[in-house]
Amino acid sequence: MGIQHVRPTRRRDGRAAHTPAAIAGLSSVVQIEGGREHGLARTADGSVYAWGWNRYGQAGTGSSAYEVRSPAPILTGAVDIGAGHYSSFAVKADGTLWAWGRNGQGQLGDGTTTTRRKPVRVTGLSSETVVQVAGGRDHAMSRTADGTVYTWGSNAYGQLGNGTDTSRTTPSAVPAIAHVVDIMAGRDHSLAVTANGAVWAWGRNGSGQVGNGNGAKQPSPVRVKTRVGASAVVLSSIVSVGAGADHSLALAADGTLYGWGANSWGQVGDGTTTTRWLAVKIAVPEAVAAMAGGRQSSVALTDTGAVYTWGDGRDGQLGDGSTSSSGRTTPAVVPGLTAEAVAMGRDFAFAIVPAT
Repeated sequence: MGIQHVRPTRRRDGRAAHTPAAIAGLSSVVQIEGGREHGLARTADGSVYAWGWNRYGQAGTGSSAYEVRSPAPILTGAVDIGAGHYSSFAVKADGTLWAWGRNGQGQLGDGTTTTRRKPVRVTGLSSETVVQVAGGRDHAMSRTADGTVYTWGSNAYGQLGNGTDTSRTTPSAVPAIAHVVDIMAGRDHSLAVTANGAVWAWGRNGSGQVGNGNGAKQPSPVRVKTRVGASAVVLSSIVSVGAGADHSLALAADGTLYGWGANSWGQVGDGTTTTRWLAVKIAVPEAVAAMAGGRQSSVALTDTGAVYTWGDGRDGQLGDGSTSSSGRTTPAVVPGLTAEAVAMGRDFAFAIVPAT
């Protein structure tokens, strides 16, 4: 596979890219993730590359340089990657979890609050086989092979899901949920999908990003709800989740996409700028296969490989050449782009495209 992106962290000439442009130096990419201002890629052979802003070592090269402008190899043997605001994560094929970058709230999970400019192993999971990782602003989460979710880092808003507001520098299991099949972290909230298709959320909720119908902080997992007629009912048949800063996304088995939370830029995608306290359907013209959230924007990949974007487009992250100051409230296709995977960072988007 080749790779294209909608907006890079920074072009070599320092300007934003408002339409898709290839990232040089990468090939055979199978996974792409965006942090606040850095990117991560995993190739078919398990190699992990990083680039972008590096103030806290989130590029993982060991360098104290503030920027890494081209993809740099970080480690090998990876099967999953994840990016927080200023932190990076990789799951290796042996089930171990590695992290690097900012660590002021213990979000690297190594038992310290020391910035790490090269990968270090996340502790406390030696008896577990990790299969997935996700990073938020100052917290992180992982999923193990048996469907258990572990969290660590800042817990000021209950984003660790353990019923307290006590932060942790090492992983601990989230009680009350089991048999989890997908996870994602927003800025200060967390999401999980269980094998029965239920969506659970916890953490900061001032903009409705937890999706349970109120704005109260949720330190323990609660079911995400949607409205059917006059009633609020639990969201069901979900297979995966995505998160922006303060909004959330969920994909159903039939390709229906839902969104909820902050919506001032139209990032929920329901044609309004109204905060959504419950999940609402997003009118993507085709069945959706994957999605991701940026800070105040969203992206979806359809079954046909078309890419749709909506929300804040001021930095060209919608990929259509525009820099709208008002936001787009409904999904629109990115012209000329056929993709196999998508991801978003703060104000940029990525797409893996078929090799030519």
